Amino acid sequence: MLLQKYHENKEALKQIGREALAESRRMGLTISAKDRQNEAKDRQKRERKDRAQAPVR
Repeated sequence: MLLQKYHENKEALKQIGREALAESRRMGLTISAKDRQNEAKDRQKRERKDRAQAPVR
């Protein structure tokens, strides 16, 4: 139960971070290099996950 809550909270925090970066971009603020690296890593993980879940014909 606690482990499930941990994963839910972790994903929620990641989503908040994504939204914050998107809002920063809309406002024209600079994005740190570390934030760009983390964003690229997150995007790669999501793309791999999506490809793995795609049905194979």
